[in-house]
Amino acid sequence: MQIFKNFLVVLLTFSLIGAADAASQKKYLSIATGGTGGVYYLIGAGIAKLMTKYASNIEATSETTAAGAENTRLLGTKKCEVALIDETTLRSTVAKTPGLKLEDFRAVFSGHPMFTHIFVYADSLIKDILDFKGKKVAVGAPGSGNEVIAKAILEAYGLTYKYLKPQWLSFAEQANAFKDRSIDVGIITAGVPTSSIVDITTTVSVKFLSLTEEKMKIIEEKNPAFFPNVLPANTYKGQTYPVKSLGSAGTITVHKDLDDTTAYWLCKVIAEHYKELTEIHPAGKFYTLDRVFEGIGIPFHPGAIKYLTEVGVWQKRPARFK
Repeated sequence: MQIFKNFLVVLLTFSLIGAADAASQKKYLSIATGGTGGVYYLIGAGIAKLMTKYASNIEATSETTAAGAENTRLLGTKKCEVALIDETTLRSTVAKTPGLKLEDFRAVFSGHPMFTHIFVYADSLIKDILDFKGKKVAVGAPGSGNEVIAKAILEAYGLTYKYLKPQWLSFAEQANAFKDRSIDVGIITAGVPTSSIVDITTTVSVKFLSLTEEKMKIIEEKNPAFFPNVLPANTYKGQTYPVKSLGSAGTITVHKDLDDTTAYWLCKVIAEHYKELTEIHPAGKFYTLDRVFEGIGIPFHPGAIKYLTEVGVWQKRPARFK
């Protein structure tokens, strides 16, 4: 009997050691998203939830940030493991930030297409971008991808901050400021529909502004990751007409030094559970294997390539990916 008891003690001890060792091997994943009113935040939080639920020995959390440009800096300095970034913002931020290198970034999955919403009050006399002179224009959180895009639009129309009163506000802050009528113009680049715009149009009568084909061509020539896009009529309350503006695509991006196993699981979980992501936000419907390469020019991570090869997708990759 004593021998049996001793055996149980030894068995229990090894079980506890094994459990402790497994816990110590757990990978903790930080996902840089965006402001709380934006699609980046909701999609990022959804991916974190799915990774924790389905990925082997990985626990993921989403982090609120100023989105694209800040996410680029965080990922480039390894202060997070995953980030949602559109490639235009990625390239622009790397070019302007000492110490960051474009070759340090790797793609895992193309995300949702984004639309640049430019909006004023329905009773506003503002009819064109040139009418922004002297007005309070919300350009996004400081250093955000939203601000990068806002500057590109202003530049195409010959405007800089000195001609207007820029307001550095997150999506949620823009919504509150617009409802309080403390700004004249809002600019929000996000997936459609985005909760901040839904919030605004539910309480305030809004007029959306379109960009001209000529100006969009100018912007596209300088920023290849942008493309002309159309917001369908009736996407938001009171918006009974289509709106022409810029489009871009968010990308699930990681550092080149992320281990292959984690990148593999990230790609796999998104591909195989995008329907659950869609339940969190409608933009989740775009996270499918038939769109996995869209809007991406940087190399894919080897871990993602491994999964895409297993499911026969990497073999059909565009020519730009060797």
